[in-house]
Amino acid sequence: MPQPKIIYFDNAATTPVNNEVLDTYIKVKTSYFANPSSIHSLGQQANRLLDKARLQILDLLKTNDHEVIFTSGATEANNLAIKGYAIKYQNRGKHIISTNVEHPAVKECLKQLEEQFGFQITYLPVDEKGQIDLNQLENAMQKDTILVSIMAVNNETGIIFPIKEIAQIVHKHPLAVFHSDVTQAIGKISLPYEDIDMFSFSGHKIHGLNGTGALIKRKKIELLPLLSGGGQENGFRSGTDDVAGDVALAKALRLSLDTMENNYKHVSLLKEKLEKYLLDNPSEYHLNSSHNPYIINFSTLKKKASVVVEALSNAGIMVSSTSACHAHKEPLSEPVLMMSNDMHLAKNTIRISFDASNTLEEVDIFINKLSSIIGEIK
Repeated sequence: MPQPKIIYFDNAATTPVNNEVLDTYIKVKTSYFANPSSIHSLGQQANRLLDKARLQILDLLKTNDHEVIFTSGATEANNLAIKGYAIKYQNRGKHIISTNVEHPAVKECLKQLEEQFGFQITYLPVDEKGQIDLNQLENAMQKDTILVSIMAVNNETGIIFPIKEIAQIVHKHPLAVFHSDVTQAIGKISLPYEDIDMFSFSGHKIHGLNGTGALIKRKKIELLPLLSGGGQENGFRSGTDDVAGDVALAKALRLSLDTMENNYKHVSLLKEKLEKYLLDNPSEYHLNSSHNPYIINFSTLKKKASVVVEALSNAGIMVSSTSACHAHKEPLSEPVLMMSNDMHLAKNTIRISFDASNTLEEVDIFINKLSSIIGEIK
């Protein structure tokens, strides 16, 4: 029996690697395999490639006041930024502000700082639209606030946070810096990167390779390294650099930014078609968020979402019900619960995350199959 053609609508979890990025990785891995810390000529060639990748990233993002620390992904970058900064500057204060809908890579960092190091964490709530109140942020700032960490785009709902306005509030307070996890935003929407003191992202969300990522921070900011060793990455992240992976990350970023405007227009068409179907069937679905065309989040009102997701998977259509980073242990979507205060909606979410490679035909197939599944499930 022939297998159905795969339709992949889970791009917020990971994206397929771009062939150009993979070709770059293979070329660098085979031709410039030497350790970039080595003093011989082959090692120095690899080191020059590494420096070139850093400069390319800074130039692409227009952040010449910053520096690049290559990491294994956004989780490591978030840990380095949040814990590295908080512990380094704890003599200035031990108050941190975040939101109640952050990615686990941020929430667990904050939890550890609170429970093990005595930091005070203020979690800003979100309203029914998934947004924070900027007045609440302003009021939450204290004399001992040293760090504000708020994501650019929520990984489950796609809600876009007002990064520029947040940065303006934070920068009124000289002891505080602003960190943002921009993983779901970079290469998809425009952001004022120059206004963000530290930001983190992963390569595999922009058609790069798993195990690649970066923390971009202002040069003047110091961090307590989480990894001790040979002092690579300007002393902030010891360990032999993956030159090929880092060069491939720069390539993936360039390609995503080069096509960002056209990709956004295309994905918006997909979003409009799916959104219309969901809104036309209010007895079956509740639309939780859709203003970001890359991530559409809705809840099934009469059927169990996990059953629907499994049935779609069996039909060759890949979607998710919660974030892939905690799908196996979280029975509900915390961001949707925070927005709606409705346990049924939170337990029955479906996330569709588009990519420019997806087509209107695929959306039509998904709609027809979803409608059929909803009608068949008892």
